[in-house]
Amino acid sequence: MAEPAAAGGEHSSIAAHPWIGELSLRLLGAALQILATWAVIRALTPEEAGVYFRGFVIALGLSALLRGKYEIYMAQHIIGRRAASTGIPNGVLLMQLARRMLLRSSLVCAVLLVVMADLDIQAPQLQTILQTYLPFVLAVPCVSVSNLLGEALRAANRTLGIVVAAYAVNLSMLLAVVLAPDDASLALYSWAFLLGSLVSAGVAAALAWRTFRVAPGESYRRIRREALQGVDSRELIGLARGLLLWGPLCILAVWAPPLQMAQYAVAARTALVVDIFLPALNLTGGRESLTAAQPLQAPRRLFFRQLATALLYSSAFVVPLLVLAPATLALYGKPYDSLLTVYALLLGVQWANGVGRPGYGTRWWNGMRSASVSLSHPAPWRRC
Repeated sequence: MAEPAAAGGEHSSIAAHPWIGELSLRLLGAALQILATWAVIRALTPEEAGVYFRGFVIALGLSALLRGKYEIYMAQHIIGRRAASTGIPNGVLLMQLARRMLLRSSLVCAVLLVVMADLDIQAPQLQTILQTYLPFVLAVPCVSVSNLLGEALRAANRTLGIVVAAYAVNLSMLLAVVLAPDDASLALYSWAFLLGSLVSAGVAAALAWRTFRVAPGESYRRIRREALQGVDSRELIGLARGLLLWGPLCILAVWAPPLQMAQYAVAARTALVVDIFLPALNLTGGRESLTAAQPLQAPRRLFFRQLATALLYSSAFVVPLLVLAPATLALYGKPYDSLLTVYALLLGVQWANGVGRPGYGTRWWNGMRSASVSLSHPAPWRRC
């Protein structure tokens, strides 16, 4: 088993990717995010853009809820260098968790497809909208896999992996706008998103395979029950993190009219560029509190030091975006430039997500969770 990134690899990553090159790739990722959003709203009417971004939010928000516990546990395993103490190589654990997460997301995807088929029969007037949402539903497993692998690469200090993998989705959106005829249906842009999600998942899988190499015959190695119990113990914190980032937008996707949905989605996609610039070890805290397989109570002083570091990093990226908020929204024109308060609020959510990440790895949460759930008899439904 070769584990080139099991120890974090900070120095090797810096040597392989000079900071100027890293910054350039991150800036390119942010530019593609904003440019793709701008291109879509220019090609579609505000009402059509609202329908399109509703499916976009549902796909990404649902995937965030489905993968939360897996990516938090995986990040803690990598950052804490637990491969030696647990006997589970990072590559093996990642493949096992990816399979379970893929099964979970595929089951949810199948349920949504059944619901859509029933609606197609019961409400024929929704056929056009359902055709638009079908690619987004099919993209849920792809989005879940690419983001899980991307967060694992971030934890291994290969932060550019998740940035480069995200290029595919934004490039597919741009190509759809450029190549689509004037009378193209809205479903064409949705299928372009699905294509970009497939490519993004493939790129993330290739980068993860290169970083977390698995020896032949090791990919189906069984992992211990304690590891699965550790994953299950992070279910609620994973859901809470997903709801923090996507909960309000998912509610809007269900209840808001198309115009309002388009306005909020444009602001949200722009605010998501913050995540492109967050540092690698800002996912679940520092290594000092994650080095043991079953971490002890983290010292209060250590926790506050990690919190202060996360506060510094998040503020360094969010504050300039707040200053540039009027000019940024002005790029989209009307009616998207009128939600300055909402955009500032969404940036605040991204700031809170970055600042709160050290808390995901503390023993305080694990202790509270273990007090309410018996790990010796985990529920069967929590296995996928």
